Amino acid sequence: MSFIERLRNKEVLSVEHIFLVMALLFGLFIAVIGTPFQECDGWSHFIRAVDVSYGNVFAPVVTFSHDGGVAVVPDNFGDIDFKIIDPTEDGAGTAFKEHLKSFKFSKNKSTMEFGEGIMSVFYYPQALGLFIGRLLNLSVFGCVLLGKLFNLLCFVWLSYKAICITPILKNSMIVIALLPMSLYQAASYSPDAMLNGLCFLFAALCFYYAFGDKEELGYKEVLLLGIILAFIFLCKYVYVFLGLLVFLIPMKKFGDKKEYFKKFMFALVPLLLLGIIAVYAAVSALSSSQNAAAEIINETASSTGESSMSTLEFLFASPLNIFKILFHTFTDKFTDYVLWLNVLGSLNYSLGPLIYIVPMFALYVFGSEVSAAGIDIRVRDKVLCGVTFLLISICIVLGMYIGETRVNFAGSYVVQGVQGRYFIAAFPALALVLAPRGRSGESKIFNYILLGVEFVILCIAVYFLRTNCY
Repeated sequence: MSFIERLRNKEVLSVEHIFLVMALLFGLFIAVIGTPFQECDGWSHFIRAVDVSYGNVFAPVVTFSHDGGVAVVPDNFGDIDFKIIDPTEDGAGTAFKEHLKSFKFSKNKSTMEFGEGIMSVFYYPQALGLFIGRLLNLSVFGCVLLGKLFNLLCFVWLSYKAICITPILKNSMIVIALLPMSLYQAASYSPDAMLNGLCFLFAALCFYYAFGDKEELGYKEVLLLGIILAFIFLCKYVYVFLGLLVFLIPMKKFGDKKEYFKKFMFALVPLLLLGIIAVYAAVSALSSSQNAAAEIINETASSTGESSMSTLEFLFASPLNIFKILFHTFTDKFTDYVLWLNVLGSLNYSLGPLIYIVPMFALYVFGSEVSAAGIDIRVRDKVLCGVTFLLISICIVLGMYIGETRVNFAGSYVVQGVQGRYFIAAFPALALVLAPRGRSGESKIFNYILLGVEFVILCIAVYFLRTNCY
């Protein structure tokens, strides 16, 4: 069938294809317009990607290219002269970009001190872009931009596959993937681009196996779920609770009980193998964080007479402390989490009215979803997804309390450092909780209207981003 015939039959005007065009178009705009390294932790992510581009591709399992505690960078890496740019400083972003265009990376390399851990696999797209940029002898800005674009392509491809696969919540998945924050992270050096894409894909596969026309799951399907979940766990362990979505799938699709347990254990193999690496990396990072915090706490305690208890010890001291921390954090910070979903940069690039419009629009889409004929979302399914989202949210907060000891201390009941973007990966589960039951009869016109609204939102987001970056 020719392209013209497919166009007449509206096969190329599907919501999936429109999403693909919009994600690539606005992702490209954001990558080009955005001042490099201004996103949260952008500079450290860039250093990791540069290190991986020089051959450190198996960290933290083994490091062939150098010893621990350092990163391999070009000789003239310091010439980048990185700093967080104040968006109120006119022309600063443009001047920084022009500076990056004025020179190229040195052919020689050296090492710099870098004590932060690296999970190499989540920097492969960015590192590949940097490697190709150096091969093409591009300017530093060209190399940086190419790394951003490869990261964007990774996110868009994973999200596109998820949207194509899922038989439910298609509009919700599109809106989540096209959030200004989702695309901003994708068009940067953040590993959350791949993480979010994998989480979307895992949720979509669970929805397909649970509500789609797949009658029986073989070992190949369960192994795929196990591998994706293992990589999610490898990146950020708190999102492993997305694995609970597997229980949306009716047991009969696995076969009898014996087959169910065999396939379940088979799917756990990659999770256990990669989970060992993830646990090792998490424990190492936690140990370093707690040790660093202990030194500061002990110094403070010796001078002020205050308690020298760490945040981890404080949590274990009484289970009541955990409930107090969760209660006070969510009551005090909930509004901030929602608003920060649309504050880009290092939480200093506000998107104006979108900080209110985007959350309301997303909730409207979640609550207006319709299912194809024959698909019934049960109350049990909603409860399971609600528990999944709640557990991930709790782990995000407690994980930040334990791990980010620079801003959190024992005795504090409001956790600092949590951002709204951390919850994006779990939004598909929240969308199913809010989706109405018993509504069917998909309207293509309604879908196109939603995409039109999303187009306007992204145009406004790009405008405000340009205002902040130039």
